[in-house]
Amino acid sequence: MSVVKNKVRVIYAGGTIGMLPGENGLEPGSHFASRLLPLLDESWLKKLHCELSFCELSPLLDSSAMNASHWFSLAAQLLDEQNQYDSFILLQGTDTLAWTAGALDCLLTHFSPPLVLTASQLPLGSPNSDALANIQFALEQAVQLETGCFIAFAKQLLPAQATRKFDSQNLDAFTAVNQPLASKHFWPANGYLTAKQLRQLAGSFQPKLLRLPLIPSLNDAWLAQQLDGLDGLILEGLGSGNSPCLPLTFKRLTELHLTQGLVIGLTSQCWQGGVNQNYAASADLYQAGVVALGKMTPEYAEARLVCLLALNHFNIISAADLPLYWLND
Repeated sequence: MSVVKNKVRVIYAGGTIGMLPGENGLEPGSHFASRLLPLLDESWLKKLHCELSFCELSPLLDSSAMNASHWFSLAAQLLDEQNQYDSFILLQGTDTLAWTAGALDCLLTHFSPPLVLTASQLPLGSPNSDALANIQFALEQAVQLETGCFIAFAKQLLPAQATRKFDSQNLDAFTAVNQPLASKHFWPANGYLTAKQLRQLAGSFQPKLLRLPLIPSLNDAWLAQQLDGLDGLILEGLGSGNSPCLPLTFKRLTELHLTQGLVIGLTSQCWQGGVNQNYAASADLYQAGVVALGKMTPEYAEARLVCLLALNHFNIISAADLPLYWLND
């Protein structure tokens, strides 16, 4: 009796996991499948009942070079291929892994196969590398999951919406800092983009966003003059969302919100707990039109906003609805 195989699409985008020594240091190396397959035990693959198909993006990227255009391009490819494979694995670098996962989670709201992202702290083939173990764990999870977008790292399956990189050296580099948010339940009913629209965005759409920690030494007069031209602003408040006294900045934010529709969100610099509106020290922020983003991570806040701005670009949602769906609560 033949066994039905799980067809797994493995997309290699670059990053440390496949890097090789170059003239100026480690850089993404090509022909990753030919380096990986000899390291995968055939009997182990048979037990998983999986059939691997590899795709290597061109050009390959250090993850620090990945941006919104790459999220759109990846999402378009995944939509094109979703009926050909049972599950997908995306291999990239760790530095922007949380952003990519968050963006794809938003862009692929109608995507049925499971999508598992993984990376490594050390390149495949390096002494004590975590690359092979992370790929194997990602494969094991991909063939068991029914749907959803996840990060697989250091034997942990982590939600795309609530995961952050907290260590630049150790192999256990990621953690889920909060419970995942219910984005699929609080997203525009028609809030999805076609592969054609996603490719259009990849070629031309780069929103102007700024993420700004509200630190005690900010110069109010200087900061108030630096905020023009933005499509969105993510503020990182102190503690549960408080701010130093910045009256000129708050006044300018209010003007930009009312006259130019600038969307402004507030997260916390703390990794746990999120923001609330209990303190008078944060009252001026909310009067300026700032949206309290609860327990949302800054990475997911940015990725989600990019996707909402893309929907607005195609008039799928109005500018007035952007803060509502960004809040996700």
